[in-house]
Amino acid sequence: MKSFLLRSRPRTAPGRCTGCIVSVCLAAFVITGCHRVSASSESISVQPRISPQPVHAGSSSTIHIQLANASAQPISHAQITVEGDMSHPGMAPVFADAAETLPGSYQAHINFNMPGDWIVLFHIKLPDGSRIERQLDVKGVQSN
Repeated sequence: MKSFLLRSRPRTAPGRCTGCIVSVCLAAFVITGCHRVSASSESISVQPRISPQPVHAGSSSTIHIQLANASAQPISHAQITVEGDMSHPGMAPVFADAAETLPGSYQAHINFNMPGDWIVLFHIKLPDGSRIERQLDVKGVQSN
């Protein structure tokens, strides 16, 4: 009985390089195509405020967020996730989803579980599907 070995031709360096370039371009196209960024995201006004003041660790704080377009008209039906991170590494973030209370007005409750400086990120998906992010520094969260 004869045995057959399937042999592949060794690829030349230009063939390998072309395959790599095509793969990288395709991956970049897929990644950017799945994430819409609004061309006018800078014209979106995001006005956050936190109550009560001063902010205390271990108790719930309310984050109020006002969204408006360039014409100062409220933006309704957005989805907002609030992420709180300590300014130093090693702590797990805290998350909350904001609910719309009035047109363009959103509210989330978050528990800053440790005293210190925090960074609050707002991950916002607008009604047209575009996404924007904003950041708020919360300095000096006090212990109870």
